[in-house]
Amino acid sequence: MGLLTGTPLVALDTETTGMSPEAGAALVEVASVVIENGAIGATWSSLVRPGSPIPPDATRVHGITDAMVADAPEPCAIAGRLRATCGDLPLVFHNAPFDLPFLADLMRRSGERPLLNPIVDTLGLARGLFEGGGNSLGALAARLGLPPQSAHRALRDALTTAHLFLRLARRWEEERETRSLAELAAASQDVLRLTARR
Repeated sequence: MGLLTGTPLVALDTETTGMSPEAGAALVEVASVVIENGAIGATWSSLVRPGSPIPPDATRVHGITDAMVADAPEPCAIAGRLRATCGDLPLVFHNAPFDLPFLADLMRRSGERPLLNPIVDTLGLARGLFEGGGNSLGALAARLGLPPQSAHRALRDALTTAHLFLRLARRWEEERETRSLAELAAASQDVLRLTARR
């Protein structure tokens, strides 16, 4: 049985009003992509009403405006849907340390169980395989021949992360003889710790 068969995973991405919920930033969009048996499955995304104006700098990154989120669901309305999608499945992120605090804040404020799922970080997987070159989502997509990225939107980034995970997981399986998702998750976290910018 290969590394990519068996347990489904869920790739997640967020778009926000800033860099940290501790600094008052909030979610404006969240998306999920199910990965099952080495293939892309169900997708979901939702805009989120952040409760405060979106700074122009943030809009320049993701293109989401105040008008777009004016009638969007409140955070508590999407937290349950996201929790149900994720269940206890392993989660896939590109740069999990950015997204996780926002999702933890969402779950806490909504009274949902926190996401304590195993985490696989494609940033760590990429840094473990490639020396030099950019490891942003867009740079890695270009390097691996995935469709080019346009403006950051949560669903597009979650899909790119899912495709990136499939490519990188196969390489870790072939080149590093990684045999389980638990091993892959641990390796991705170890590489992030070892390569953290100080």
